[in-house]
Amino acid sequence: MDIEQLLEQYYEGRTSAGDEAMLRRFFTTGDVPNHLRMYKPLFAYFENVRNKSDGTSKNNKRIILWLSGVAACAAIFVGTFFYTSQTKKCPASGNYVMIDGRCYTDAATIRSITIKTLHEVSEGDAFFPDDNTLNIINIVENQLKEFDFLLDE
Repeated sequence: MDIEQLLEQYYEGRTSAGDEAMLRRFFTTGDVPNHLRMYKPLFAYFENVRNKSDGTSKNNKRIILWLSGVAACAAIFVGTFFYTSQTKKCPASGNYVMIDGRCYTDAATIRSITIKTLHEVSEGDAFFPDDNTLNIINIVENQLKEFDFLLDE
């Protein structure tokens, strides 16, 4: 295709990316006829801007890729640390109780935590009236004895 026809299509907005690349190549390399030299600075400018932006975007992509990898590693490390530090492993089989996200298998520890919690709750009149507090503690004690029986098996 003739360069003058390509220029006409370029200014009418009917060129493809390949046509524009051909125009940039023509005006930045080789001899340009005298009557077309006025277009040379325009296409040379576009070529320089394109080359500068390609180098910058490649460097930015490398930096972003590197930082993304570092952030992913840090997230995995922090997540693994919190998961292993917050959860106490429960046995795969057998009886256990979860209290506040921790696993307990010792009946004496379970009993003491339960009694302590019931006493804290029973101190307020809104939850347990005074005359029923001992009755509730006795019910819980009986259930804990049954739990002891299950753990002993």
